[in-house]
Amino acid sequence: MTPVLRHVYAGAGAAGAALLAMGGVALAGLVVLDAGRVGRLDRLSAAVAGLALGAPVQVGAAPSGGLPIAVGGRIEMVPLGVTAAGALVLGLLLVRGGRAGLLVRAGAASAVFAGGAGVIGRFARGALTLPVGAATGAAGLNACPAGVARFGSLGSRGGGSASPGLPGGRALDAGFSVSVGSAVGGAVVLALAVAVLCWLGLRFPPARAGLRVLRWPALGIVIVSVVAAAALGGRTAAGGLLLTLPLGLLLPTTLHADGVLACAFDGRAEAAVGAFPVHATGVAGLLACCVLVAGAARRVSPGRPVRRVTGVALGAGLGLAALALLSSVSAGLGVRALIFAVPLLDVRLTVHPGPALLTGLVVGSAGSLLADAFVGWRPWRGHDTER
Repeated sequence: MTPVLRHVYAGAGAAGAALLAMGGVALAGLVVLDAGRVGRLDRLSAAVAGLALGAPVQVGAAPSGGLPIAVGGRIEMVPLGVTAAGALVLGLLLVRGGRAGLLVRAGAASAVFAGGAGVIGRFARGALTLPVGAATGAAGLNACPAGVARFGSLGSRGGGSASPGLPGGRALDAGFSVSVGSAVGGAVVLALAVAVLCWLGLRFPPARAGLRVLRWPALGIVIVSVVAAAALGGRTAAGGLLLTLPLGLLLPTTLHADGVLACAFDGRAEAAVGAFPVHATGVAGLLACCVLVAGAARRVSPGRPVRRVTGVALGAGLGLAALALLSSVSAGLGVRALIFAVPLLDVRLTVHPGPALLTGLVVGSAGSLLADAFVGWRPWRGHDTER
């Protein structure tokens, strides 16, 4: 086998393993959430993997019997737990071959990853089994006017049917689908981003050392967080945390709601989420990571402190900005009858990338300076120099 073919097969295998990792994490999270009650787990896992690649999920429901009324919804979010699993596996396998042939491996991985994303998008569609009372959820919106509340409780006046539905006991046929084109495009972007990070790690040894030192702390944080969520909030909290890794909520966040059912948010068109602009927990965690990265980079390349501070600050700032962009969530709900369409709700949870970038730059610089100061201050440094 020629070296080129060997690199092609290695890249294709890395992409396949990354897709399997994403599907496995999605399936594990859905099993913990007991999502099998609302649909087939394989189809739902594919939908979650499609979301992780940046593809929106379309959800629709219509009364059985052919009535020209339909309720449609749209969900756009990135379950970071699934995305991180795929990116981590893809990156680890791409760097195994070193710098030689990285471009070939990355190209093959991008092509296979995009093709697999297209298959996932085609497979991620199916029927939903709405739980009893799903159509009456809007009736509990006390902040809404009486007319809106009655509109949201139409499904509660059925004729004794055991399933949710419309007046007269008419059941709802619900389903979901994923945009194939968006999944393919997101897969290409993710594969290229991972390839760039791999090139940076292989090209610059301090960057490789900094990324490597974060492996075990990151894994430990995820395990401890999932266990704590299970202990405090039950399996629902643990499954949700495993899928979403809601790190973006540690950044400045804004909630915006429009539509007829925007009264669900007590009439607040915009509300800040969180008591502080930037949570102290997130700053402390980011500072500790920057200190670890700067210390590892200093061991590999002791000189050039200005370049090290700049690199750590840029890495932290750009990483937080990317996290902010990926953590934003939007969802929409509307109803259509014949040629008329009424938007019911449009919710957007926005994590602001500007403050995230600034926070990362400041905390990254501080972490690198602290690492240099600690190494220069330690009392045994003189003894090491004498040896």
